[in-house]
Amino acid sequence: MTTIGIPKGLFYFEHHLLWENFFYNLGCNVEVSDDTNKEILDCGVKYCSNETCLPVKVFHGHVYSLKNKADYIFIPRYTSIDKNEYTCPKFCGLPDMTLLNLKRQVKVLEVKINVDAKPEETFKSLREIGKTLKIRYLDVVEAFKAALKIYDSSRRNTGIFENLLSSGIDKTAISLLGHPYMIYDSYLNMKLIDKLRARNITVFTPRDIDHDTKRKKAYPFEGKIFWDIGFELLGSAFTFASSPAIKGMIYLTPFACGVDAFVLEFIERRLKEQYNMPLLKLTVDEHTGEAGFDTRLEAFLDMIG
Repeated sequence: MTTIGIPKGLFYFEHHLLWENFFYNLGCNVEVSDDTNKEILDCGVKYCSNETCLPVKVFHGHVYSLKNKADYIFIPRYTSIDKNEYTCPKFCGLPDMTLLNLKRQVKVLEVKINVDAKPEETFKSLREIGKTLKIRYLDVVEAFKAALKIYDSSRRNTGIFENLLSSGIDKTAISLLGHPYMIYDSYLNMKLIDKLRARNITVFTPRDIDHDTKRKKAYPFEGKIFWDIGFELLGSAFTFASSPAIKGMIYLTPFACGVDAFVLEFIERRLKEQYNMPLLKLTVDEHTGEAGFDTRLEAFLDMIG
């Protein structure tokens, strides 16, 4: 039976249900890499250039950790996952970048996702997967559709922020913004969510706001072509900032992220001009020390009191 390796980085935190179920439906074994740790990070740093952002370095480490555990490593090629929305350029070339940096030590399977411009590419790449795994094309398509149904069902549980507001929040609440692979990876975020909850703080993230609300509140790019994560972060920031229940905002960003540098500028300016919302920007890379990270966090929490 073929074993497919799925790296626990980047796309994993949003779409793992889709891809894990897809390969299960094809009758494959699925091997997910371990949680991010120092060994995985160090390996990614070794194989990537200094200019590469931290999450992509970590992703390379996850891929390498699966080298001897799987027949193929699954790396989707995300270009666009919605109309008028595009991903970070690194996602567009991630399979090529990974193969090049790891000197082709792994075999890669990819699915192309370009919803805005070329949705037909997805089914062409599904045909290629069928050829590689020696599975009928129609069976591959059915496996994908079944997995997509499960994924769509799981997304209905998001968007709980307004419901919680209406029922009341009896704790100090803050919003945590950042790319999913930063705010949900407990190694990269230095267990930030656990630390906040240990202080009896309610934490809201972009997942807690529904898709349409985030697009409507994504000033000044409402209705325009933009990065998908840009819509997520701008829309979330200004939705949270409009709520008196949110006492402060933390933005967790990896060093050298071009998208964040652009989006953060809009958020910082508007929070100063229109909202009375404290903002803490935490930038991390492979050299960031936890002591300094915690000191800044403690000072911010004391301030919002």
